[in-house]
Amino acid sequence: MKKVLFFITLMPYLFFSQGHRFIYELKYKPDSTAEKAERVEMVLDIGKKEVKFYDLEFLKVDSLSKKTGESWQTNSQTQQLLKRNLGEDKSLNYKDVMFDYYVIESDDKMNWQIAPETKMLGEHQVQKATTEFGGRKWTAWFSADFPINEGPYKFRGLPGMIFEVSDSKKHYVYTLVKNYKLNEENDTKKFLETHYGKKPIKIDYKKLNELKLNHFNDPYSWARQSKKWSVNMNGVIYDKPEQLEELKKIEQKRLRNRANDIELNHAVYYPDK
Repeated sequence: MKKVLFFITLMPYLFFSQGHRFIYELKYKPDSTAEKAERVEMVLDIGKKEVKFYDLEFLKVDSLSKKTGESWQTNSQTQQLLKRNLGEDKSLNYKDVMFDYYVIESDDKMNWQIAPETKMLGEHQVQKATTEFGGRKWTAWFSADFPINEGPYKFRGLPGMIFEVSDSKKHYVYTLVKNYKLNEENDTKKFLETHYGKKPIKIDYKKLNELKLNHFNDPYSWARQSKKWSVNMNGVIYDKPEQLEELKKIEQKRLRNRANDIELNHAVYYPDK
């Protein structure tokens, strides 16, 4: 078991510094039939007024841009970009679909059942809690020694910091691996509140799924409208109109295989043919 890198001596600063950053390792299966899970590190920033959750890769690219003076950009691998007010269950969920950026408001209050069972994660004793959320059954392990009722993604509301949370099928497993204080709150306006200057369009989950289905039905509509285009697919260059149908089938297969959304109640279901 990976040791949780969590230092109690830092915790008092959470309430006196500009904020605190927690890094979670997320192992997940966007393809539910895959044997091996993908891995990505996620950031949970807790400030004086707001909580933010996003891919660590955004910080790395932001740092590279500041270092080189060049404009570097990236996209979310997980599509788990969100912001909420500290202590609240309502979230702003940011999504990118092809070349557009969207925001969805959601109320994500969870009804936790706290169990007497405990275990050790690293040097810390944690307690078990369970809930149902997004069409999945979840088990969380939290520490009441750290009176912060926050955790990764939308998981919050327990009487202590969430160190680990996973669904019953282990398709999504979050584990706290690191934390440190922030001398000042990180400015995320370039990659969270906007997508590098592109402001999000407010929609709901129904509309989001319509957009996803439209993309699925014609994933290369942009190429059809362009006189000159090219796509590098696994080292093969596609740049001819007669190749678009083949590209479409490849992309549709990829989308079908990566439709294991974390919130199944909001998932889009692609047609088989």
